[in-house]
Amino acid sequence: MNVLEVLAGGVSSTVQDVGRPGYLATGMPASGPADRFALGIANLLVGNDPGERYLVGRRPGDAGIEVLLSGLRVRVLADTVIAITGADLAPTVDDRPLPVWRAIAVSAGAVLVFHQARAGARAYLAVAGGIDVPTFAGSRATNVRAFVGGVDGRALKAGDVLRAFPPKRGLAELGGRRLRRALVPVYGDRWTVRVVLGPQDDLFLPESVQTFLAYDWRLSPTSDRMGCRYVGPTLEFKPRPAYLVEQAGSDPSNIVDDTIPVGGIQVPGGVEPIVLHVDGPSLGGYAKIATVISADLGKVGQTRPGHVTRFQAVSTGEAVDALRELEDSISEANLEKA
Repeated sequence: MNVLEVLAGGVSSTVQDVGRPGYLATGMPASGPADRFALGIANLLVGNDPGERYLVGRRPGDAGIEVLLSGLRVRVLADTVIAITGADLAPTVDDRPLPVWRAIAVSAGAVLVFHQARAGARAYLAVAGGIDVPTFAGSRATNVRAFVGGVDGRALKAGDVLRAFPPKRGLAELGGRRLRRALVPVYGDRWTVRVVLGPQDDLFLPESVQTFLAYDWRLSPTSDRMGCRYVGPTLEFKPRPAYLVEQAGSDPSNIVDDTIPVGGIQVPGGVEPIVLHVDGPSLGGYAKIATVISADLGKVGQTRPGHVTRFQAVSTGEAVDALRELEDSISEANLEKA
């Protein structure tokens, strides 16, 4: 059934599910939500499938809408239940403040508006049943650079009409559900993002690795779902071995092209580290000083330009444990009735 009519698309609003992992070898990024936890909880609140195992699972779950910073306006076309999670974009329904991190019944004709971000960068809107758009490579996630997924592979715009699948649970049963208060994230202007050093941290001077971990980096406005650029000091490299000059060139940041993990942090020319996020490339020729752990990609996705990030090195074991903890937290057991 038709459930939402887009009146204004805002800065950038896209349909996303958990994404399409497994295609990086073909050059196709996983895409999916910049904040896995927020979309997963939004789906759970309205009785949808939250999907499985961020970046490595094979069940992408139901699709919702990722809203960047502000401006999305939609008219509700049928009585339904919605949930808004993630960043605080001061959402309203018919000019009344709309509670977040809970399931809310809305009636046909209501108008939802996402205003200027007050905390965080990306909000998520889930509708009972999930957004019904065609799949590409098994997922409904939008990648606007590749023109795939979502609505014609693009951000939403005025005039789009979105359909929803039938709700999996009764609407009366869903209304009033909320995430336990202790689990609601706090989005500030300072972030600690965990990383595993490498795979090319050995090419940097040891003092530059320490600078990378000790400095308060500020997110540049030149950032998006493909790459998040951080402003700070120049990071220096060790003397360049002759074989690398011959094979990759004289720029100390250049390497022979290799795979880029989601969250890999390139440092072109030693200036402004770039976290390659969910729409990032699969191959590249710049040295990567570290890789953001999967569980903290959502923190990167919720950082606003100008806000501060401190990178913290952890082990691969800690990274795996953190991802398990993230996935376990997206659970019906963490919901309650208001």
